[in-house]
Amino acid sequence: MRTLSFWSGIVCAMLCGLVDPVWGYAAVFALSLIQLSMLGSSGGSVFLLIHYATILTYFSIAPAMQISQDVEFWEAGVMRTDAYTQALMLLLLYMAGVEAARLGVPDAPEHLPGAHDRRLIGVAHPLLLLLSCSLAAFASLFIRPELNFVARGVVGGAGGGEDNVPIDYIFYSTLPKLVVLLCFVALVIHAVRRRTLWSWCAAGLAFGLALAAANPVNTARQVLLIGLLPLLIHGLGRGRRWLLAGVTFGSIAGLGPVLNLISRGSMWGEELTTFPFSQDFDAMFVVAGILERAPIPDLGWGRYLLSAFSFFLPRDLKMFPDFDPLGWSAILGNFSQSNLSLPPFTTAYFDFGLAGPALFGFAISAGFRMVDRAIDPNRPLSGAYLSALVLLAAYVPFMRGPILGWGPFAASGLIAALIAGALSSRARRPLPRAVRHGLPSA
Repeated sequence: MRTLSFWSGIVCAMLCGLVDPVWGYAAVFALSLIQLSMLGSSGGSVFLLIHYATILTYFSIAPAMQISQDVEFWEAGVMRTDAYTQALMLLLLYMAGVEAARLGVPDAPEHLPGAHDRRLIGVAHPLLLLLSCSLAAFASLFIRPELNFVARGVVGGAGGGEDNVPIDYIFYSTLPKLVVLLCFVALVIHAVRRRTLWSWCAAGLAFGLALAAANPVNTARQVLLIGLLPLLIHGLGRGRRWLLAGVTFGSIAGLGPVLNLISRGSMWGEELTTFPFSQDFDAMFVVAGILERAPIPDLGWGRYLLSAFSFFLPRDLKMFPDFDPLGWSAILGNFSQSNLSLPPFTTAYFDFGLAGPALFGFAISAGFRMVDRAIDPNRPLSGAYLSALVLLAAYVPFMRGPILGWGPFAASGLIAALIAGALSSRARRPLPRAVRHGLPSA
């Protein structure tokens, strides 16, 4: 039933978009709500839940209202209707690819959540986990304090050191914040399972340090999403699914602009309005602007994607720097903001034509099918389990576009998950039960 409703909805959204892109995006909004409602049962795909919550936030009502109101971003003017229609078709192809990878696969996992392991496994030495990671994280910020105020790798200093800043930014600014947040996530999971006063005190202390780490100075939304969303996925991913979708939507659509207003407004005087007219929700505007203004290049056969995913490397190590749509002169000359983000399904279009978004969605969905199997709220805490939670959380900013605001947070989040998981205890094997042999019978 869910599969049938999706493919019927995709056809309706495509037909509506050919008439008017506003109607097409409104149809995507309705389709996402229907899919979320059908994913509401316990045991469904956590990835699909996050996927449709992300589509609902960035790619449905927001562009529909912007198009209908002729909203302009980055001094780029008003886009033509055909550019918005083409951008909508790329989105629909990506959504079709995501669902195509699910054909023939039941939404419910093969095992019942938690049935294979009912033992409550906690974190070994929570004080050591909390203090060692937190002290090391904050110590690195004291060593390089100037990087704490670098937003998305934009550097004001001169000299040749600018090329190395993205790498430094990962390890000296982003990684400490994510380590502290992942330690908080691990200790909360420990407290929920042990339910002792000591475990809750350790989680409370970690929460205070997490608040200090995830301050709204630089890219606060990514820190919160990749740092704290794993905890919500662990607690709500299988049971209270509508609540998880609502928190994901609200944290981006509600909390995101507020944090941006605090950080950008207080530091750079940037004026931002509320959802969906905030500059945080300009994803499809940028896609339409690139499709309208830039000439369609030759197929890159993967070089555009490789260039996009190596964006946080120094320029001399960047793969295929010439294959970067955001660096084209037609884009740089028409957008006042050079720090643009491009959804990856659009980059796949430049690589493989119209088949690119569908193939990309298929690959992403097939990969997350394996991640879904690792999302079990009763599974023993480990680096692999925390990394699976981080990957699901990173999908939200990943869909927004692989710029410096996503890559370092995803990479450092995985590193932090492995650090926290390495300090966590493994499942204790039950002692072998003594077998009493009966006396031989006569």
